[in-house]
Amino acid sequence: MDAKVIVCDFAEVSGGKLFISGAGLALLASATPTPPFRVNVSLAILGLITLADTDVQHKMTIELVQVSGGQELRVPLADELPENGDPADRGMIVLYFMAPRSPQMLEGDEWSMPMAVPLFGLGLPQLGLYYFSVRVDGREMDRSSFRLLPAQQLQFPDGPPGAPPQG
Repeated sequence: MDAKVIVCDFAEVSGGKLFISGAGLALLASATPTPPFRVNVSLAILGLITLADTDVQHKMTIELVQVSGGQELRVPLADELPENGDPADRGMIVLYFMAPRSPQMLEGDEWSMPMAVPLFGLGLPQLGLYYFSVRVDGREMDRSSFRLLPAQQLQFPDGPPGAPPQG
């Protein structure tokens, strides 16, 4: 099993397909002038499932980590653990899932399992570098980082995205 994660403006799953808008965010700004700095982001996750991964329960964790001064600190995304949850998962989003085996799936096939995780109004404790880490069954599958800047510092050389070219 493998998975890829992208930080984006919006993601949703419909008809078994992953729809992503504003993908690949590397710089974020918050209009909130003081902590917690509120941002609206989504995670687009594309799980890749093999025949051996089907019909068994898997555990996915999503962790947000703040990197500051060479140290890494977990930023809480959730207040509660699932029943009988591992205390080491506190603050992470914990999901349990099972990919059902399709009769059309053959040995060697790798099928996609799209997921969208909206995190609107997410409060970040300070400006700086962060990353989301996605693990399945304890193994890190992917991570996606971004930097939080004050709103006035987020500038684009050709104007904001979607604006007509300058000059």
